[in-house]
Amino acid sequence: MTPLSSSYRAALSMAAKDALVRRRRPQQLPGRTVVVHDHEISAELAARYARMFHRNGPVLDPTDLPSVLVHVASFPAAMELMADPDFPLPLLGMVHLRNHVVHHAPVPAGTPVEVAASATRLSPHPSGTTVDLVVTVHGPARVNRRVDDSVNGPTGGTGELQLLWEGTSTYLAAGVHLPAHERPATAGHPPFTAPQLTAQWRLPASTGREYAAVSGDFNPIHLNPVTAKLLGQKGMIAHGMYLAGRMLAGREPAGAGHEWEISFATPVLLPGTVSLGVVHADHCNAEVTTEVTAWNGRTGRPHFTGSITVPGSGPGQRSGPG
Repeated sequence: MTPLSSSYRAALSMAAKDALVRRRRPQQLPGRTVVVHDHEISAELAARYARMFHRNGPVLDPTDLPSVLVHVASFPAAMELMADPDFPLPLLGMVHLRNHVVHHAPVPAGTPVEVAASATRLSPHPSGTTVDLVVTVHGPARVNRRVDDSVNGPTGGTGELQLLWEGTSTYLAAGVHLPAHERPATAGHPPFTAPQLTAQWRLPASTGREYAAVSGDFNPIHLNPVTAKLLGQKGMIAHGMYLAGRMLAGREPAGAGHEWEISFATPVLLPGTVSLGVVHADHCNAEVTTEVTAWNGRTGRPHFTGSITVPGSGPGQRSGPG
């Protein structure tokens, strides 16, 4: 799989060439899908991910990896697609809006899986153009899996691949308006009202560097306050997927079978303190949804909203920091 650093270098080189020759980018998404066969998530990567969130806490189950770790290990395939010269939006400067993930079945470490990445839903936005990057992870089928045959098809437990994990990441290319798309009107947002405070995260300045060491994503807006300001941020900010991983830590069920999403509002400056409100809701269909709202306790501005839905009658949750 192409390393993230290579995709960033390719995107930087293409941006420089585009500026030099005033090249017009294509107006449509590339039709191809990036497929990576026999990709393995190493036990060593799983151990480093565990230390990032658990410190001296429990070791992760190598047969049932956390959902954000699966994203970390598979998303370079989507980055390769975005760095392609035929991609209509520039990779550099993309704004991360939201993620939606369905974690159908456990993804094990050290087992070959197939990763596929495609782009869809190129759409106008009041501030530019959005695109969805869809990543799927298929792996060896399990006879006693908790996902439906209607999702993955019959397997018989004999070496066929089943869908283990699928995620959609939505990005905004701010200021990029494609000629074929009519710019929509700006939608109003209701005023944010913070829920009851139930927890706080205190994130040190090293948070971005720690996430980069695990994910391989060395975007300078997360690493250094000077370069972050040069790139348009007010300072060094936390990575969105670090926040997602922190939100999910201790809340994912053992054995998978859950669904989660996160939508980002304003960046979390580093170092910083994040206020959290956590609400649990039981549904009549035996599912339990945990809703998480994060905001800046000093300014009152929202950072993100997220939720995780798990089977109410499923196995116990993994332990974690909450």
